[in-house]
Amino acid sequence: MKWKNHIILILILLLATFLRFYRISEMSPFDYDQAWAANFAYRIIYEYPIQFIGQGLSVEGLFMGPIGFYLLTPFYLLTNLHPLGGSIGAAFFGLIIIASYFFVGKELISKEAGLIAAFIRTISVLEISGDLNPAPLTISEILVLLLWWAFYKYWHGEKKALILIATILGLFTSMHPVHLPFYLIVPVFLIVKRAWPGLKNIFFSIIGFVLAISPLLIFEFLHNFLEAKRFINLFTKPSGEAKNLAGLSHWLQFNLQEISRILSIDIPHKEYLGIFVIAIITILVWKKIGFWKDKFHSYITLLVILIFLIYYGLLLPKNVTEYYFLAVKVLTIFYIGATLSLLLKNKHLSLILAIILIYLGITNFRLLKIEWDNPSKITLFNKDVIVSEIIKRQPQNQEFYVSYISNLGWNFGFDYLFKYYNRIPQTKVAKPPIYTIVIPKSLSIDSINITSSNIGLILPD
Repeated sequence: MKWKNHIILILILLLATFLRFYRISEMSPFDYDQAWAANFAYRIIYEYPIQFIGQGLSVEGLFMGPIGFYLLTPFYLLTNLHPLGGSIGAAFFGLIIIASYFFVGKELISKEAGLIAAFIRTISVLEISGDLNPAPLTISEILVLLLWWAFYKYWHGEKKALILIATILGLFTSMHPVHLPFYLIVPVFLIVKRAWPGLKNIFFSIIGFVLAISPLLIFEFLHNFLEAKRFINLFTKPSGEAKNLAGLSHWLQFNLQEISRILSIDIPHKEYLGIFVIAIITILVWKKIGFWKDKFHSYITLLVILIFLIYYGLLLPKNVTEYYFLAVKVLTIFYIGATLSLLLKNKHLSLILAIILIYLGITNFRLLKIEWDNPSKITLFNKDVIVSEIIKRQPQNQEFYVSYISNLGWNFGFDYLFKYYNRIPQTKVAKPPIYTIVIPKSLSIDSINITSSNIGLILPD
């Protein structure tokens, strides 16, 4: 019996491996963010091995740190810096994330809770898509789970967990600032718990935080604290993006709908499923059933959700996108799995659980098959085919020019592929031979000579 759960975990990881690595090149995006990650690895190897900063953010003057990109760089080396290496690395970290759901679930609730959460994370089409995106944001899901484990340990008396909490807060800056609300959550958490960590733990927590954030500190020192000033300006100068209760309502509705998106349950009003799940959890908390009798799970989960909603819905004077609520999504997956595990307490309810999991598996696999068979993909594979076709037709020592007929922002990634193959088009004068990439191909369907899914290539006259 001891090994049964680990065998199930291995089977889940094997399934996760198949769902992520099967036709990985055809399913991997290669747009602006993915090309940036590939270029980072290229610069590390050929230009500047030490980088103190990562990708710029939507807020001008703000950047994420470099650690997440450094973690992806070895995978680019596996493919000799071909961008497929980034997708392989992202999928690899996706497997670690899935295993993390099991181990954190086992520690906080039960092995069964961890297994169900890991299974949901494995089969979700939404999560599979994210696991093929080589971005530090995705990797940070591991840190969110580890932080949740540290919160739990501190709540139950292990004061040394504060060192890990502080270190993770520092590491968040090198993954993506989407987790910034945790900087508000931690002090509130300590106040709610009312447990003094002790001077020794505070001292080592500060050291852990400073070490983790050191790349950004060095960058700030070298650039006259550019980011700190820009961040302060966000709150002290009008930004033209005033927040009100409508913004808070929007993000509340979004997070209620997230349950439906994670599980791939398509219903007319997706927020109804979220309301239904919250109602069930409220009853379980009120009745103190199973793990919900532990106040940590209800108090701190509610605290995190509320602060994320208030911070991004009301406080931050800058509009954000959906992935800024990644931490809330992680807790959603975790506690859906944990709540479903309570059905195992009864033989008849266990049958209902089996039906639910089978239904979710079939539904998500059907959607994934649709994605695999999609005849209009614009992925790394398709862009690579077009670039390779140009290089195959173009004499080695002859200059050539590449033009684009595309929708705004659809032509990202091609520049890196030309650089990877060491055949960079000239950009000064549009003189023959001129190859024209059409993306999507419907923009000039009658002129296209070669296609790869939804990308077309018009050859020189």
